[in-house]
Formats: sequence, C-alpha cells, structure tokens
Amino acid sequence: MKLMHLIRTIVLTGAVASLAGCAHDITISGDPAAFTTSTKSAATSTDNATPINKTVGLVITDDLRTKEVVTPGGGGDKVAYKPYRDLELPIYVELGQVFKNVVKLNTTPDQATSLSKNLNYVVTPTISTTSSSPSLLTWPPTDFSVTLVCTVTDPDGKLVTKKEVTGSGHAEFSEFKRNFGLAAQRATLDAVQKMQAAMQDSPELRQ
Repeated sequence: MKLMHLIRTIVLTGAVASLAGCAHDITISGDPAAFTTSTKSAATSTDNATPINKTVGLVITDDLRTKEVVTPGGGGDKVAYKPYRDLELPIYVELGQVFKNVVKLNTTPDQATSLSKNLNYVVTPTISTTSSSPSLLTWPPTDFSVTLVCTVTDPDGKLVTKKEVTGSGHAEFSEFKRNFGLAAQRATLDAVQKMQAAMQDSPELRQ
C-alpha cells in the first residue's frame, strides 16, 4: 500500500509540474538600428559588396506573420514567438544589402504584379528554430538556433538558387537583465549575416 501511495504521489507531482510549465513571450530580433549597422559591416567585409542591380520581392504572407512557435526554455517552461514577424525586417535589410531594390509582398506575385514592380527575382524564406537551457530555476533560453532557407525564383516560378544557413546564439544568465530573448536575437543576427554572405557569393544572382 505504501508503495502504491508513493507511485501515485510521483505521478501526480509530475502532472502538476507539466501543467505549471508555461510559454513566455520573447522577441527573436533585436534593435533594428544595431542590426542595420551589423549587416552593413558584414557587407563591406566581402568581395562582392556592390549591390546586385536587380529588384527582388520578399514574400511573407499574413498567415506566416501571425504564426506562433513554441520551443523549450529553462525550468520546464517554454518560450513563444513569431519568427516570420520578427525576422521580416532583418531579412528585408539583408536583401537590401545584396540587391539594389527590395519590395515587400504579402503573397506570391502573379505576372501582372511582377511586371508592375519590375521584379527580377522572388525570395521566399522558410524559418525553423530550436532553443534550450540547462537551468532548473530560470526560463529564458541560453542557447538558440535559427535555420533560414531562402528560395529564389524568377517571376515565372523557375528556381534560380536556394540558400540555407543556420545561426547560433548563446547568452549567459548574467546577461539577460530584461532582454530575455538575447540568445535568440544573437542567433537571428548570425543567421541573417550568413545568408547575406551566401547570396552575395552567388554568381547566378548576378546574371
């Protein structure tokens, strides 16, 4: 009887603990001004820093902007964020360092839209993330990764190139202060800088 009571206690405690775990909202992109400075610095460090004389459309739909993702934090809790909403500006800035003109689009453009906006390429990003923390007491993630895939097509939908990069970010507990998404923001910056370099080094985009 004592053994059964002990088992029931353990099971109930685990159930309560899992219910107690909650998702805390964070932002995974940092200050836009600091981000712009960082991407400009990255651009000047490459051999192909001159913007490509093309106009590209960046496609992020309204549904993607509102898509919420939940990944692990510390202490059994989770973090919640909207990756496409948060990364739209960083990706836009990155593309602006690579190409002469960038246009934001809510949907994949039809022929009329491509012609009216003089689009040479259409860029469609896909974002996936991971997070973790060894802490049993605090919830902000200390490690974060952002995998960014940019599919580039011509206005007719023909694949031109597809680039995939992964950015990593780490933050110590002493660094958090009130910026609980610090590790995520560092991962975002790392991913976008890598994507900028990958596109600048793509000869097929300069044809």
